[in-house]
This record gives sequence, structure tokens and C-alpha cells, in this order.
Amino acid sequence: MKNLNLPTLKLDNNPDSHFESPFIEKNGLLEFNPELIKPEFLTNWTFETKLYGEIVSVDHFVITFPDRDALENYAESCRPFGAKTIEGPDLFPINFCVENVNVPSDLWLHLMTLLMPAGGLVVLDAPHAVGDQTHRFQQARGLTAVHHVALRVENVQEAAKIWQTKNFKPLSKRPLDAGTLTQWFLENPAGQIIELIERHPGNNATFDCKNIAGLRLSEDEGRREKEEGRRKKEEGRRKQVLNCPLK
Repeated sequence: MKNLNLPTLKLDNNPDSHFESPFIEKNGLLEFNPELIKPEFLTNWTFETKLYGEIVSVDHFVITFPDRDALENYAESCRPFGAKTIEGPDLFPINFCVENVNVPSDLWLHLMTLLMPAGGLVVLDAPHAVGDQTHRFQQARGLTAVHHVALRVENVQEAAKIWQTKNFKPLSKRPLDAGTLTQWFLENPAGQIIELIERHPGNNATFDCKNIAGLRLSEDEGRREKEEGRRKKEEGRRKQVLNCPLK
């Protein structure tokens, strides 16, 4: 993966400023405001906003498209406004890393990353096959759904404490740390994912190949744990009903 020299995010430090955002919060989930994911807005956005009551610096977020053609057409419409393609388009992860990354084909996707003038990243993805994980996500929640937002933080461990008070639970037992890039996915009960990303000196890449398998599989691990919790809770309710004496 390229070691990109990403510029520092241009943030407005005025606490009274208005944080216009492409994100809409609905019942714990995030959706895009369709008017604010157009190139005209995103190429002028500061990548600073407020999410779940917290002022945050957005490192990157994902916009999903029905297919690779739609993905590339969107990227082309961003170029006149100063956006630069820094990754892809290509099949992720197998065509991004020379290492043998053991990720099931269900988790593959077409991926492209745009660097916006303010220094934030917009990741574009599309299913690589009908029925894969990305396709199922689109079918379940639609194209305006936000799969995840990555927040640039100074310390992943400390930031995770703040988000756990907002009812976000880590999807893996510990952060994924490749040595110079640390990432951690957290999820709330509604199923919304927030990624915390800490960029260490000397590594400004969009992701680290050593972290890929963990990043893609941690979501499935969290899903399995959640389903197991629901199953046990349902079994407990059934036993309670069966053991309840008749009046």
C-alpha cells in the first residue's frame, strides 16, 4: 500500500462554528444527505463535523455504488473540483496488497479512494458479485446508508473510552495495530459502525495491508457475537415462559 503524504486536515477550531455535515442520524444509524454528497459540497468540506454529540475529525467515510461503472463516474465528476484519485479503482483486497491476504471472496469489493482538497478521504465501493457482503448491505439499507465513518484521533485507546460511553462496543478485543497505523471498529446496538484511526508519524497510508484481514473480519466477528447474544437472550425468554406457573 502506498505511503501517502496526506495533508493535515484543515479544521475550524472555533467552537461556535456551524458543522455542516453530509451525515443524518436516524434511530442510531447514519444516512447520507443526498444533496451533501455531491462533488460540489465534498470537495469544499472541512471534514470536521458533529456525530452523536461529539465534534470529530473525519479521516474517511464510504459511499457505496451499485456497480463499478457508477463508482468511476462519480469519481470523474469530482476531479474538476480538485479531488485526486489515490487508490484504485481495483478489486479489494487482492489487487491492493502483494501479501497473500486471507479474506473470503464474500468480503471482496471494488474500491477507489479520493483525496479531497481539505485532506479528508472519500472511499467509493461497489459489490464485486451479486449476493456478496456489500451487495447485501445495499439491499438491506439502500445506497444512502453509511457503512462506517473513520475518525482521525490522537490515541485510539482513549478515543474508544469516549465512544463506549455512547454505547459503541468494539468489534474486536483489541485495536488492529500494524506498528505505524492503528485502527479499531466499534458498533452501536442499531448496527452503525464507527472506526477510530490513529496515524503514526511516517505512515499516512489509507490502510495497512497487515490490518486488512482483521479489519474485514472483525465486522463478522462482531456480528456473530451479537447474534449469539440475541440467541441466548431469546432462549432465556423461552425458558422463563415455560417455567412460569399457570394461574
